[in-house]
Amino acid sequence: MTKLSDIGERGAIDILARIYDRGQPIGLGHDCGVVDWGDDYLVVTTDVVNQKTHIPAGATPSQIGWYATAVNLSDIAAAGARPLGFVAALSMPASTDVEFLRSLAQGMEECVREFGIAVLGGDTKEADVLSIAGTAFGRVRKDRILLRSGARPGDVIVVTGDLGRAGHAAKMLEQPAALRTAALDQLLRPYPRIADGTFFSESGVVTSCMDLSDGLGASLAQMAAMTKLSYQIEDGALPRYAGLASFPPQVAKDLALYYGGDYELLATARPDSIQTLLARYSTAAQRERHRLTVIGKVAASGGNLLLTQTGREPLLAKGWEHFRSAGIR
Repeated sequence: MTKLSDIGERGAIDILARIYDRGQPIGLGHDCGVVDWGDDYLVVTTDVVNQKTHIPAGATPSQIGWYATAVNLSDIAAAGARPLGFVAALSMPASTDVEFLRSLAQGMEECVREFGIAVLGGDTKEADVLSIAGTAFGRVRKDRILLRSGARPGDVIVVTGDLGRAGHAAKMLEQPAALRTAALDQLLRPYPRIADGTFFSESGVVTSCMDLSDGLGASLAQMAAMTKLSYQIEDGALPRYAGLASFPPQVAKDLALYYGGDYELLATARPDSIQTLLARYSTAAQRERHRLTVIGKVAASGGNLLLTQTGREPLLAKGWEHFRSAGIR
């Protein structure tokens, strides 16, 4: 009998997609689903955070609350949408301390306030372990929605921020307790790139987008599965998180390419407009301490590749995958 551990999360999604696909407006398999709403789409996404796969030892309830909210808003950002609201279903043991619940809710509230929305409600249930199912809503013009598909040969590949920040934090959690506090904040307080997503959407030159929850390699593999194109990445152009320099080169490389959890935005853009896009991005006041980096290009064929000083190597479809990955995301 085939088990979920044999096919992984992507295989499970394929099975579900074949059942649920009824010709929805944008199809299935993107960061968000949509509902027709006049000239706009109502975009909807959901994500579950649970104790086994997402919550390292020592995490505060406030950090957990922020994280459970932020990972959902990151999908709204990837669609180029403006967030409208958030709901959450909380499952936890009856023995949970009331102060834990209060602090968890405060972490969620802090995150939604940061992006000008509110927690609209949800549900609470008793369970053996903590689990939070969040759902976020947003709105975007139909002709401006960003999907994982849409790239064309010749398009330029860009990424916001830096890569490997979450992987660095995960490694720091293996170190003495004195280093854990900052690492937990780094891992569990990702900042959804809402402003970047709406900037991409409004630019009119970004052809596809997704958030980097599962790692660069896995994310590009998911894009390639939709477009049947080749995504070619320049190793020397990758904006690696500065802290990775303290690790051996191969470890740093794997964390930047394959760990995931950074929740940056990966996008493709028309080559004739990339300089204008970069210039407009760099002058936006809210991005004074943030960056957008060109990391490669899209080709018609050849598979996903990492281009290095010594040649080229396959960019693996490797990263976080539920039902297969072990440890903490």
